[in-house]
Amino acid sequence: MGLQPWTPRGCLDGASVRGKNGLRRPYVSVSAQALLALSADVMGLFAGGLVSLLSPWFRSRPWLLALYPPILTVRGDISGIFSGNLSTMLHLGLIAPRLRRNTETYYSLLSSIYVLTFLDTLGMGLIAFILNLSLGIISPLYLPLYLLVPLVTCILAVLCSMPLTILIAIIGYRKGLDPDIIVYPWLSSINDILVSASYATVAALIIIIWDLGFKILLTGFLAALVLSLLIIWRRWRDPLFREIIREGTVAVILSTLLASLNGVVLSQLREGIASHPGIIVLYPSLIDTLGDVGSIIGSLTTTSLALGYIKSLRDLLDEGLRRTLRVEAVAAPLHLLFALITYLLLGMPNMGVLKFLVSVSLLTNLLSFLSISLFALLLAHITHRRGLNPDNVVIPAITSASDTTATLTLLPALAITRLIGL
Repeated sequence: MGLQPWTPRGCLDGASVRGKNGLRRPYVSVSAQALLALSADVMGLFAGGLVSLLSPWFRSRPWLLALYPPILTVRGDISGIFSGNLSTMLHLGLIAPRLRRNTETYYSLLSSIYVLTFLDTLGMGLIAFILNLSLGIISPLYLPLYLLVPLVTCILAVLCSMPLTILIAIIGYRKGLDPDIIVYPWLSSINDILVSASYATVAALIIIIWDLGFKILLTGFLAALVLSLLIIWRRWRDPLFREIIREGTVAVILSTLLASLNGVVLSQLREGIASHPGIIVLYPSLIDTLGDVGSIIGSLTTTSLALGYIKSLRDLLDEGLRRTLRVEAVAAPLHLLFALITYLLLGMPNMGVLKFLVSVSLLTNLLSFLSISLFALLLAHITHRRGLNPDNVVIPAITSASDTTATLTLLPALAITRLIGL
């Protein structure tokens, strides 16, 4: 017997969380759920700590910092496509809240995300190589490294993160939490740790045991290629699979241009990062939190559009700005926590370091949160009106824009911090 489309029924969700027309509505406030979601960004500090282990090589190998931001961005983009589709499909009853014996839609989504990771990571490596080569940061001999390191890093991360993503979405859904608020922030933070650990491992293989490390990466690349081809051959006639690959590839490749620029900016700051290692520890949490603020706003908006709760641009802006202020009320205090935990992780007793970290963390947040929220609202509205699937476009674009915004706001944040003598 084939798998049947799933429809919500019975007491699985509970009558207390159903709105009009029987559609499920969360019963916990946006601010409370945002606190639960954004608190996961603390994990980004440990991700930054993992990459800071490579700091002895930052000056001699600028590609380490040049590749890190685009790898985080492209993995975050694809995670956003996955979590955005997963959240909306759970709301609409296209996917059942369980890990096994699910709908065909569920398996099409998983297959498309794997293939999207392969294609877009390969494209990201090529774009990053061309950009860094044109700026004189690397030589043509670095092409294999720029292709293999990001791809193997992201494939390892996606294989680990997929089941965790589904589990988080299912648990939150059954507990009455809104997947649009919970899933992506937790997923992005877990992904940062997975990606950073994978990146540190892969980079260490290349740096320490070049010949053997290159052979291991090449074997991983060939295995990922074969699996991708088999999935494409089996799933290409599936409309959902083709839609996600088509729209997701365009969105992620375009965002990679911005992500590669982030890498260039970060590599140019390598002297300052080497002098203040707290910056690279903070970095994943800063871009994570800003991306999460935008993704929460964008994902809530795409679901509201899909369910017909938002009828006009005015409705979208009114509701969106209220949500933005609720989420920011949680995000700003968390930046203080990020600075404190970073200070403790560094083990530095100098209070001047703590003041420096607090200033950089808060200034980066205050300079960026409103612009990314407005961008998320308007992008969700435009893509919905043009008939595109917002879940394939909005969160990837938000992730890239937030990563670039957070990276660029490091410059004025550091300048202001120096100006006030910290």
